Amino acid sequence: MRIIHTADLHLDSRLKTNLDSIKAKERKKELQETFLRMVKYANDNDVNAIIIAGDMFDRPKIAIKTKEFVINTIKEYPQIDFIYISGNHDENSFIDTLIEKPKNLITFSDSWKTLNYDDIDITAINYDLKMNKYIYDTLFLNENKFNIVCLHGQLTKDEVDINRLKGKNIDYLALGHIHKYQKGTIDDRGIYIYPGCPEGRGFDEIGDKGFVLLDINNKKLESRFIKFAKRTIHEITVDISGTDSWNEIKRNVNLKINSISSDDMVRIKFVGNYDIQLIKQNEILLDSLNDQFYFASILDASKIAINPKDYENDISLKGEFIRGVLKSDLSDDEKNKVIEYGIKALMKEEI
Repeated sequence: MRIIHTADLHLDSRLKTNLDSIKAKERKKELQETFLRMVKYANDNDVNAIIIAGDMFDRPKIAIKTKEFVINTIKEYPQIDFIYISGNHDENSFIDTLIEKPKNLITFSDSWKTLNYDDIDITAINYDLKMNKYIYDTLFLNENKFNIVCLHGQLTKDEVDINRLKGKNIDYLALGHIHKYQKGTIDDRGIYIYPGCPEGRGFDEIGDKGFVLLDINNKKLESRFIKFAKRTIHEITVDISGTDSWNEIKRNVNLKINSISSDDMVRIKFVGNYDIQLIKQNEILLDSLNDQFYFASILDASKIAINPKDYENDISLKGEFIRGVLKSDLSDDEKNKVIEYGIKALMKEEI
């Protein structure tokens, strides 16, 4: 049997934290397109079932056309079972409002339900924090079957307690909720996997995204992560400590981004302590990056390297200004910003 394990599609996400309204709308559509591409991949590669381990949607109120898109996609491939548990972002109203649920869309409730596929059993339950006290005591699996269990939540005592799943005859625990691929062991028999989200939506979801493809033959499992996202999100850290010029910083940035696809999203994160005389040109760099990539951002976490002793006897306006700021009640980060903008103003640079 061949199965796709996915989760955290978050369809209908607003996506306006980083993107403007035009690109947010475009990216919102791309999340749907990736779901459709994944289903077509399943069809073309003899996949029998797609496990969606929670958070198919992002919010309680789902656009009608989004629901119709999902249902029509499921109906178009009746030979594939869509095994769908709800997550913390999902609402049962998606199912409740359907006039007719597709026969190949299999949903669950707040108690365990098992699907039988010859020598493979798939057992699942919907996400509910209140269920934590009883789900472990009510999970009974046939030790002679290959057992897949589906849950949504973090590996914590309050959500998915991995210690209470040991010895339960689980071969594969299909998890959702964590947006990065993770794999680990339950006990001598079973493993767990978070497939991550199929598409990154922001700079807290960097790196390769996709789904997990399972091949199960004679109760033997082969699992592999399939990179599948339309766009990859990158965060590139550049240490500007000891850098003499902005041109040198730009060269360092270019060296780190030259292999990144123009279709991707990139954030440059500056770190380190830089000389007070260095004039940064973040705005100009950002314009250049946005011409080069689908979307770009700069996170400047660098700080001016200041030794207060260097300005103890400095009688210049700059010395007076720096001493005043350093003696103030501002936080270190606020002092750094005030000094940076003040020095720019003194040097008649654009702030």
